[in-house]
Amino acid sequence: MRVLIVKQLFNPEPTAKSLDFAKELVSRGHEVEVLTGFPSYPIGKIYKGYKQSLFKRENIEGINVIRVPIYPDHSNSGFKRILHYISYAFSASLIGLWLVKKPQVCFVYQGAIPVAIPAIILKKIKKVPFLYDINDLWPETVAASGMLSKPKILKIINSWCNWNYRNADFITVATPGFKKSLLSKGVPENKLEIVSNWSRDQIKNAKLPQETLDRYFDASKINILYAGNLGIVQSLTTILKTAKSLQNQQIDKINFIFLGGGADQENLINYKEKENLNNVIFIPRVDSSEVSKYLNAASFLMVHLKDDPLFSITIPSKILAYLKSGKPILMGLKGDASDILNEAKAGFTFEPDNSLDLEDKIKKMIALNPDQIKQMGINGKKYYQENLSIESSVDKIEKNLIKIANNE
Repeated sequence: MRVLIVKQLFNPEPTAKSLDFAKELVSRGHEVEVLTGFPSYPIGKIYKGYKQSLFKRENIEGINVIRVPIYPDHSNSGFKRILHYISYAFSASLIGLWLVKKPQVCFVYQGAIPVAIPAIILKKIKKVPFLYDINDLWPETVAASGMLSKPKILKIINSWCNWNYRNADFITVATPGFKKSLLSKGVPENKLEIVSNWSRDQIKNAKLPQETLDRYFDASKINILYAGNLGIVQSLTTILKTAKSLQNQQIDKINFIFLGGGADQENLINYKEKENLNNVIFIPRVDSSEVSKYLNAASFLMVHLKDDPLFSITIPSKILAYLKSGKPILMGLKGDASDILNEAKAGFTFEPDNSLDLEDKIKKMIALNPDQIKQMGINGKKYYQENLSIESSVDKIEKNLIKIANNE
Protein backbone atom coordinates (compact mmCIF):
# COMPACT_ATOMS: atom_id res chain seq x y z
CA MET A 1 0.00 0.00 0.00
CA ARG A 2 1.33 3.44 -0.93
CA VAL A 3 1.00 5.82 2.05
CA LEU A 4 1.53 9.58 2.03
CA ILE A 5 2.30 11.08 5.44
CA VAL A 6 1.17 14.71 5.56
CA LYS A 7 2.91 16.27 8.54
CA GLN A 8 4.25 19.78 9.09
CA LEU A 9 7.05 18.66 11.45
CA PHE A 10 9.40 15.78 10.67
CA ASN A 11 12.92 14.66 11.50
CA PRO A 12 15.30 16.17 12.46
CA GLU A 13 12.64 18.08 14.43
CA PRO A 14 11.70 16.44 17.76
CA THR A 15 8.12 15.37 17.08
CA ALA A 16 5.96 12.27 17.44
CA LYS A 17 5.02 9.81 14.66
CA SER A 18 7.85 10.83 12.36
CA LEU A 19 10.76 8.79 11.02
CA ASP A 20 10.15 5.92 13.42
CA PHE A 21 6.53 5.65 12.26
CA ALA A 22 7.46 5.82 8.57
CA LYS A 23 10.12 3.13 8.99
CA GLU A 24 7.71 0.88 10.88
CA LEU A 25 5.22 1.10 8.00
CA VAL A 26 7.97 0.32 5.49
CA SER A 27 9.04 -2.69 7.57
CA ARG A 28 5.48 -3.99 7.15
CA GLY A 29 5.75 -3.86 3.35
CA HIS A 30 4.22 -0.44 2.62
CA GLU A 31 5.63 2.29 0.37
CA VAL A 32 5.88 5.57 2.26
CA GLU A 33 6.41 9.17 1.19
CA VAL A 34 6.42 12.21 3.50
CA LEU A 35 5.24 15.74 2.67
CA THR A 36 6.60 18.14 5.28
CA GLY A 37 8.11 21.59 5.81
CA PHE A 38 11.68 22.78 6.24
CA PRO A 39 12.70 22.07 9.85
CA SER A 40 12.37 24.93 12.34
CA TYR A 41 10.74 23.59 15.54
CA PRO A 42 11.24 24.46 18.39
CA ILE A 43 13.78 27.22 17.74
CA GLY A 44 11.65 29.19 15.26
CA LYS A 45 14.49 29.33 12.72
CA ILE A 46 15.40 27.06 9.82
CA TYR A 47 17.90 24.45 11.00
CA LYS A 48 21.55 24.70 10.07
CA GLY A 49 22.27 22.60 7.00
CA TYR A 50 18.93 23.55 5.41
CA LYS A 51 18.11 26.50 3.18
CA GLN A 52 14.55 27.19 2.12
CA SER A 53 13.74 26.79 -1.56
CA LEU A 54 10.67 26.05 -3.66
CA PHE A 55 11.02 22.41 -2.61
CA LYS A 56 13.64 19.90 -1.54
CA ARG A 57 13.74 16.15 -1.95
CA GLU A 58 15.77 14.05 0.46
CA ASN A 59 16.00 10.47 1.61
CA ILE A 60 16.27 9.87 5.35
CA GLU A 61 17.14 6.29 6.26
CA GLY A 62 15.26 4.96 3.25
CA ILE A 63 12.24 7.28 3.58
CA ASN A 64 11.51 9.67 0.68
CA VAL A 65 10.82 13.14 2.05
CA ILE A 66 9.57 16.21 0.18
CA ARG A 67 10.02 19.55 1.95
CA VAL A 68 8.13 22.73 1.09
CA PRO A 69 8.77 26.28 2.33
CA ILE A 70 7.22 27.62 5.52
CA TYR A 71 7.17 30.79 7.56
CA PRO A 72 9.31 29.72 10.56
CA ASP A 73 8.09 30.89 13.95
CA HIS A 74 7.74 29.63 17.51
CA SER A 75 7.06 32.91 19.29
CA ASN A 76 4.21 33.99 21.54
CA SER A 77 2.58 35.93 18.72
CA GLY A 78 -0.75 34.37 17.76
CA PHE A 79 -0.63 36.02 14.33
CA LYS A 80 2.87 34.73 13.55
CA ARG A 81 2.07 31.23 14.75
CA ILE A 82 -1.07 31.07 12.60
CA LEU A 83 1.01 32.33 9.67
CA HIS A 84 3.49 29.53 10.40
CA TYR A 85 0.74 26.89 10.23
CA ILE A 86 -1.00 28.39 7.19
CA SER A 87 2.28 28.69 5.27
CA TYR A 88 2.79 24.93 5.39
CA ALA A 89 -0.78 24.22 4.27
CA PHE A 90 -0.39 26.69 1.40
CA SER A 91 2.98 25.32 0.22
CA ALA A 92 2.00 21.68 0.66
CA SER A 93 -1.20 22.22 -1.32
CA LEU A 94 0.14 24.37 -4.16
CA ILE A 95 3.63 22.86 -4.47
CA GLY A 96 3.80 19.57 -2.61
CA LEU A 97 0.78 17.85 -4.16
CA TRP A 98 2.38 18.22 -7.62
CA LEU A 99 5.51 16.44 -6.41
CA VAL A 100 4.17 13.39 -4.55
CA LYS A 101 3.28 10.06 -6.11
CA LYS A 102 -0.45 9.47 -5.98
CA PRO A 103 -0.98 7.51 -2.75
CA GLN A 104 -3.66 4.97 -1.98
CA VAL A 105 -4.20 6.57 1.42
CA CYS A 106 -2.99 9.56 3.44
CA PHE A 107 -2.03 9.74 7.08
CA VAL A 108 -2.47 13.29 8.40
CA TYR A 109 -0.84 14.17 11.71
CA GLN A 110 -2.68 17.10 13.22
CA GLY A 111 -0.48 19.33 15.27
CA ALA A 112 -2.46 22.31 13.90
CA ILE A 113 -5.67 22.26 11.89
CA PRO A 114 -4.38 23.79 8.60
CA VAL A 115 -2.31 20.63 8.01
CA ALA A 116 -5.44 18.82 6.80
CA ILE A 117 -5.95 21.16 3.83
CA PRO A 118 -3.62 19.35 1.37
CA ALA A 119 -5.16 15.99 2.28
CA ILE A 120 -8.68 17.34 1.78
CA ILE A 121 -7.70 18.77 -1.62
CA LEU A 122 -6.15 15.42 -2.58
CA LYS A 123 -9.34 13.68 -1.52
CA LYS A 124 -11.57 16.04 -3.51
CA ILE A 125 -9.45 15.91 -6.68
CA LYS A 126 -8.06 12.37 -6.72
CA LYS A 127 -10.40 10.52 -4.33
CA VAL A 128 -7.59 9.66 -1.89
CA PRO A 129 -8.97 8.86 1.60
CA PHE A 130 -7.18 10.07 4.70
CA LEU A 131 -6.82 9.08 8.32
CA TYR A 132 -6.75 12.10 10.63
CA ASP A 133 -4.54 11.63 13.69
CA ILE A 134 -5.50 14.12 16.42
CA ASN A 135 -2.70 15.06 18.81
CA ASP A 136 -3.86 18.55 19.82
CA LEU A 137 -7.44 19.65 20.33
CA TRP A 138 -8.33 22.88 18.57
CA PRO A 139 -9.51 25.50 19.44
CA GLU A 140 -8.81 24.38 23.00
CA THR A 141 -5.03 24.31 22.43
CA VAL A 142 -4.71 27.85 21.09
CA ALA A 143 -7.00 29.16 23.82
CA ALA A 144 -4.96 27.44 26.53
CA SER A 145 -1.67 28.73 25.09
CA GLY A 146 -2.93 32.31 25.15
CA MET A 147 -2.25 32.79 21.43
CA LEU A 148 -5.91 33.54 20.72
CA SER A 149 -8.71 34.42 23.10
CA LYS A 150 -11.42 36.22 21.12
CA PRO A 151 -14.62 34.11 21.22
CA LYS A 152 -15.54 34.86 17.60
CA ILE A 153 -12.18 33.68 16.30
CA LEU A 154 -12.30 30.56 18.48
CA LYS A 155 -15.78 29.83 17.14
CA ILE A 156 -14.49 30.06 13.57
CA ILE A 157 -11.62 27.71 14.40
CA ASN A 158 -14.06 25.26 15.98
CA SER A 159 -16.15 25.26 12.78
CA TRP A 160 -12.99 24.66 10.76
CA CYS A 161 -12.14 21.69 13.00
CA ASN A 162 -15.59 20.21 12.47
CA TRP A 163 -15.13 20.59 8.72
CA ASN A 164 -11.84 18.66 8.96
CA TYR A 165 -13.54 15.92 11.00
CA ARG A 166 -16.34 15.55 8.44
CA ASN A 167 -13.86 15.22 5.58
CA ALA A 168 -11.68 12.64 7.33
CA ASP A 169 -12.41 9.01 6.54
CA PHE A 170 -11.24 7.88 9.97
CA ILE A 171 -9.92 9.64 13.08
CA THR A 172 -7.45 8.40 15.68
CA VAL A 173 -7.01 10.21 19.00
CA ALA A 174 -4.23 9.99 21.56
CA THR A 175 -6.27 9.85 24.77
CA PRO A 176 -9.68 8.84 26.15
CA GLY A 177 -10.33 12.51 26.92
CA PHE A 178 -9.78 13.48 23.28
CA LYS A 179 -12.28 10.82 22.18
CA LYS A 180 -14.87 12.09 24.64
CA SER A 181 -14.39 15.65 23.37
CA LEU A 182 -14.83 14.67 19.70
CA LEU A 183 -17.90 12.60 20.50
CA SER A 184 -19.41 15.68 22.15
CA LYS A 185 -18.76 17.58 18.91
CA GLY A 186 -20.79 15.08 16.91
CA VAL A 187 -18.07 12.82 15.48
CA PRO A 188 -19.57 9.31 15.10
CA GLU A 189 -18.11 6.72 17.47
CA ASN A 190 -17.56 4.24 14.62
CA LYS A 191 -15.22 6.79 13.03
CA LEU A 192 -12.98 7.04 16.12
CA GLU A 193 -10.34 4.95 17.83
CA ILE A 194 -7.89 5.66 20.64
CA VAL A 195 -4.29 5.04 19.58
CA SER A 196 -1.65 5.79 22.20
CA ASN A 197 1.45 7.61 21.14
CA TRP A 198 4.79 5.99 21.82
CA SER A 199 8.20 7.32 22.67
CA ARG A 200 10.38 8.12 19.68
CA ASP A 201 13.45 8.37 21.89
CA GLN A 202 16.12 5.72 21.69
CA ILE A 203 16.90 5.02 25.33
CA LYS A 204 20.56 4.14 25.72
CA ASN A 205 22.77 3.42 28.68
CA ALA A 206 25.38 5.95 27.54
CA LYS A 207 26.78 8.28 30.18
CA LEU A 208 27.77 11.91 30.11
CA PRO A 209 31.47 12.75 30.14
CA GLN A 210 32.63 13.10 33.74
CA GLU A 211 33.32 16.80 33.29
CA THR A 212 29.73 17.46 32.12
CA LEU A 213 28.33 15.23 34.85
CA ASP A 214 30.24 17.09 37.55
CA ARG A 215 29.22 20.49 36.13
CA TYR A 216 25.46 19.87 36.15
CA PHE A 217 24.65 16.90 38.42
CA ASP A 218 25.66 16.92 42.08
CA ALA A 219 26.02 13.29 43.18
CA SER A 220 25.21 14.22 46.78
CA LYS A 221 21.77 15.59 45.85
CA ILE A 222 18.50 14.48 44.22
CA ASN A 223 18.71 15.88 40.69
CA ILE A 224 15.30 16.66 39.16
CA LEU A 225 15.58 17.11 35.39
CA TYR A 226 13.10 18.86 33.10
CA ALA A 227 14.03 18.23 29.47
CA GLY A 228 12.14 19.80 26.59
CA ASN A 229 10.37 22.97 25.52
CA LEU A 230 10.66 25.90 27.94
CA GLY A 231 7.38 27.39 26.75
CA ILE A 232 4.46 29.34 28.16
CA VAL A 233 2.11 26.38 28.54
CA GLN A 234 4.77 24.49 30.51
CA SER A 235 4.36 27.16 33.21
CA LEU A 236 7.80 26.41 34.63
CA THR A 237 7.84 29.45 36.91
CA THR A 238 5.88 27.18 39.27
CA ILE A 239 8.97 25.01 39.59
CA LEU A 240 11.21 28.01 40.26
CA LYS A 241 8.87 29.20 43.03
CA THR A 242 9.26 25.82 44.71
CA ALA A 243 13.02 26.04 44.29
CA LYS A 244 12.96 29.47 45.95
CA SER A 245 10.90 28.19 48.88
CA LEU A 246 13.19 25.19 49.44
CA GLN A 247 16.25 27.43 49.31
CA ASN A 248 14.70 29.83 51.83
CA GLN A 249 14.11 26.84 54.14
CA GLN A 250 17.75 25.81 53.64
CA ILE A 251 16.69 22.47 52.18
CA ASP A 252 19.70 21.83 50.00
CA LYS A 253 19.19 18.21 48.94
CA ILE A 254 17.50 19.09 45.63
CA ASN A 255 18.76 20.45 42.30
CA PHE A 256 16.34 21.54 39.55
CA ILE A 257 17.90 21.14 36.10
CA PHE A 258 16.30 22.48 32.90
CA LEU A 259 17.54 21.15 29.57
CA GLY A 260 16.27 22.83 26.38
CA GLY A 261 14.99 26.15 25.09
CA GLY A 262 11.79 27.90 24.15
CA ALA A 263 9.64 31.00 24.26
CA ASP A 264 9.78 31.40 28.06
CA GLN A 265 13.46 30.62 28.47
CA GLU A 266 14.60 34.22 28.95
CA ASN A 267 11.95 34.93 31.59
CA LEU A 268 12.89 31.79 33.52
CA ILE A 269 16.60 32.63 33.50
CA ASN A 270 15.82 36.19 34.63
CA TYR A 271 13.74 34.80 37.52
CA LYS A 272 16.59 32.54 38.60
CA GLU A 273 19.08 35.43 38.54
CA LYS A 274 16.72 37.85 40.27
CA GLU A 275 16.06 35.42 43.13
CA ASN A 276 19.67 34.22 43.19
CA LEU A 277 18.61 30.55 43.04
CA ASN A 278 21.62 28.31 43.51
CA ASN A 279 19.53 25.13 43.23
CA VAL A 280 18.48 25.81 39.61
CA ILE A 281 20.60 25.04 36.56
CA PHE A 282 19.86 25.75 32.87
CA ILE A 283 21.51 23.63 30.18
CA PRO A 284 21.29 24.80 26.55
CA ARG A 285 19.48 22.62 24.00
CA VAL A 286 21.52 19.58 22.92
CA ASP A 287 21.23 17.22 19.97
CA SER A 288 18.41 14.70 20.42
CA SER A 289 20.95 11.86 20.32
CA GLU A 290 22.51 13.25 23.51
CA VAL A 291 19.32 13.61 25.56
CA SER A 292 19.40 10.02 26.89
CA LYS A 293 22.73 10.73 28.60
CA TYR A 294 21.13 13.55 30.60
CA LEU A 295 18.06 11.46 31.44
CA ASN A 296 20.35 8.70 32.71
CA ALA A 297 22.16 11.15 34.99
CA ALA A 298 18.99 12.41 36.69
CA SER A 299 17.33 11.09 39.84
CA PHE A 300 13.79 12.12 38.81
CA LEU A 301 12.37 13.38 35.50
CA MET A 302 9.82 16.19 35.59
CA VAL A 303 6.74 16.97 33.48
CA HIS A 304 4.58 20.04 34.01
CA LEU A 305 1.85 21.90 32.12
CA LYS A 306 -0.23 24.81 33.35
CA ASP A 307 -3.53 24.11 35.05
CA ASP A 308 -5.99 24.02 32.17
CA PRO A 309 -8.85 21.59 31.46
CA LEU A 310 -7.32 20.77 28.07
CA PHE A 311 -4.24 19.24 29.66
CA SER A 312 -6.28 16.87 31.78
CA ILE A 313 -7.01 14.98 28.54
CA THR A 314 -3.47 15.34 27.16
CA ILE A 315 -0.58 12.89 27.47
CA PRO A 316 2.67 14.71 26.62
CA SER A 317 5.10 12.63 24.58
CA LYS A 318 7.87 13.12 27.12
CA ILE A 319 5.88 11.09 29.67
CA LEU A 320 6.21 8.11 27.35
CA ALA A 321 9.94 8.67 26.96
CA TYR A 322 10.37 9.01 30.70
CA LEU A 323 8.49 5.77 31.43
CA LYS A 324 10.56 4.03 28.77
CA SER A 325 13.80 5.32 30.29
CA GLY A 326 13.20 3.55 33.59
CA LYS A 327 13.50 6.73 35.64
CA PRO A 328 10.92 7.82 38.26
CA ILE A 329 8.74 10.77 37.29
CA LEU A 330 7.55 13.92 39.05
CA MET A 331 4.42 15.07 37.20
CA GLY A 332 2.33 18.24 37.43
CA LEU A 333 -0.72 17.13 35.44
CA LYS A 334 -4.28 16.00 36.09
CA GLY A 335 -6.44 13.48 34.28
CA ASP A 336 -5.31 10.92 31.70
CA ALA A 337 -1.56 11.41 32.19
CA SER A 338 -1.85 11.35 35.97
CA ASP A 339 -3.90 8.15 35.75
CA ILE A 340 -1.11 6.47 33.77
CA LEU A 341 1.59 7.44 36.27
CA ASN A 342 -0.47 6.33 39.26
CA GLU A 343 -1.41 3.05 37.57
CA ALA A 344 2.24 2.41 36.76
CA LYS A 345 3.36 3.36 40.31
CA ALA A 346 6.23 5.19 38.67
CA GLY A 347 6.55 8.41 40.65
CA PHE A 348 4.72 11.35 42.22
CA THR A 349 1.95 13.56 40.88
CA PHE A 350 1.26 17.10 42.09
CA GLU A 351 -1.34 19.75 41.32
CA PRO A 352 -0.29 21.78 38.25
CA ASP A 353 0.59 25.42 38.96
CA ASN A 354 0.72 24.59 42.68
CA SER A 355 4.22 25.21 43.98
CA LEU A 356 3.23 24.27 47.53
CA ASP A 357 1.94 20.84 46.49
CA LEU A 358 5.11 20.29 44.48
CA GLU A 359 7.13 21.23 47.57
CA ASP A 360 5.16 18.70 49.63
CA LYS A 361 5.86 15.92 47.11
CA ILE A 362 9.54 16.79 47.00
CA LYS A 363 9.78 16.53 50.78
CA LYS A 364 8.22 13.06 50.52
CA MET A 365 10.72 12.25 47.79
CA ILE A 366 13.60 13.24 50.04
CA ALA A 367 12.35 10.74 52.64
CA LEU A 368 12.67 7.80 50.21
CA ASN A 369 15.65 5.47 50.22
CA PRO A 370 17.55 4.76 46.96
CA ASP A 371 15.92 1.34 46.48
CA GLN A 372 12.42 2.86 46.66
CA ILE A 373 13.34 5.46 44.05
CA LYS A 374 14.85 2.80 41.79
CA GLN A 375 11.73 0.63 42.04
CA MET A 376 9.55 3.48 40.76
CA GLY A 377 11.68 3.62 37.63
CA ILE A 378 11.48 -0.15 37.16
CA ASN A 379 7.70 0.01 37.48
CA GLY A 380 7.44 2.72 34.81
CA LYS A 381 9.60 0.86 32.29
CA LYS A 382 7.59 -2.32 32.71
CA TYR A 383 4.32 -0.43 32.23
CA TYR A 384 5.60 1.19 29.03
CA GLN A 385 6.73 -2.11 27.53
CA GLU A 386 3.40 -3.77 28.26
CA ASN A 387 1.03 -0.96 27.22
CA LEU A 388 2.60 1.77 25.06
CA SER A 389 4.89 0.21 22.42
CA ILE A 390 5.18 1.39 18.80
CA GLU A 391 4.20 -2.07 17.55
CA SER A 392 0.80 -2.14 19.26
CA SER A 393 -0.07 1.43 18.21
CA VAL A 394 0.97 0.99 14.56
CA ASP A 395 -1.07 -2.23 14.44
CA LYS A 396 -4.18 -0.08 15.01
CA ILE A 397 -3.16 2.65 12.58
CA GLU A 398 -2.26 0.17 9.85
CA LYS A 399 -5.56 -1.66 10.28
CA ASN A 400 -7.51 1.55 9.74
CA LEU A 401 -5.35 2.76 6.84
CA ILE A 402 -6.04 -0.51 5.02
CA LYS A 403 -9.71 -0.29 5.89
CA ILE A 404 -10.25 3.17 4.38
CA ALA A 405 -7.94 2.48 1.41
CA ASN A 406 -10.16 -0.46 0.54
CA ASN A 407 -13.31 1.60 1.20
CA GLU A 408 -14.49 -0.88 3.83
